[in-house]
Amino acid sequence: MKKYAHVILVTDCGGSDRGRYEIAAQRCFFPHDLRTTFFETHSMNTLHAGFITAAHALSTVDHFGPLKEGERIGILDNAAPRHGNENGKKLRGEKRKAEGEEIYALLLDNGVWVVGPNAGFNFHFLQSRVRQSYLVTDTSGMVTPFRSMEVMVPALSKVLGITEWPNIEVTEKPLVVGTQKPGLFVADWDKHGNMYIVSVGQSQDWLPKLGESRVFNIGDKIARLRCVDGIFAGNTGEPTLTTGSLKLNGESVHYMVVVGSNARALFDKPSVGAEVIIEQE
Repeated sequence: MKKYAHVILVTDCGGSDRGRYEIAAQRCFFPHDLRTTFFETHSMNTLHAGFITAAHALSTVDHFGPLKEGERIGILDNAAPRHGNENGKKLRGEKRKAEGEEIYALLLDNGVWVVGPNAGFNFHFLQSRVRQSYLVTDTSGMVTPFRSMEVMVPALSKVLGITEWPNIEVTEKPLVVGTQKPGLFVADWDKHGNMYIVSVGQSQDWLPKLGESRVFNIGDKIARLRCVDGIFAGNTGEPTLTTGSLKLNGESVHYMVVVGSNARALFDKPSVGAEVIIEQE
C-alpha cells in the first residue's frame, strides 16, 4: 500500500543543488507518494536554518491542527556546521567535534520528525518540542561529504516508516543542545525588506509597549521604532515594530517594518545573525 509523506527541506544549499535534493528524495521515498517543500536559506548560518524550521515550517504545520491519520511530515534542518562555524572559518579535529557534528532524528510533540546536525542554532528553537531523540549513523563506509543529501534524506525516509535503509542506524540518545549567546538577532527577512527579530535567552523586556517607541541599533545604523498592531498600522515611511501570523513555539515573532519602504535597507542590509542592540535612553 502506498504511503504519503511530505518532506520539508530547510538547507543552505540551493540552485542546482536543489535538483540533487529532489532526485535524492524521490529515490529514497520510491514508490510512495512524496511531496517536497524547499526553503533555501542562502546563508550558512545555523540561526537561519533553525529559525526557518521552527517558525516558518513548524508553525505552519501546527496552524492546521494535529496530523491526520496516515499523514507523515519530516523536516531536514541543515546549515553547514561540518564545513565551518557561523563565521565561515574551517574547523578541524576536536574543535569540529566540540561544535556538535552528530546527526539526530527528533520526534516532536506534534508527530513531525526532524533530521539534522546538532550544531549551533539548528535545534535551539525546537528543543522544547522534542519527545524522542535518536542518533543517526551511516554504516555504509562510503565517503559522504554531502551528508544532508546522502545521509539525512534516507534517514527521514527511515524514521517516517517509508523505506528501510540498512546502512542508516538510529539509536536512542538524549539530545543536548549547546548554550547560545543571549541577545536579539536578525533571523530572516522577506522580499519586502521586513526583518524578523528573534530573542535568545532573555526576557521580553526589550519590547516597547503598544504605541511606545524605542531606539534600535544594528551595526552602525540606528533607528527609532514605534510598536504598532499590524504591518500597515504605521505611517508611510515610519519605522515600526509589529507582529503578523508567524509564530515561534506559540509566541508571535516580531519584525521591523517601514510602510512603503524597506526596513532592512534602513539598517544597511544586515546579514542573518546580526545582533540587534537596544539603545539606552
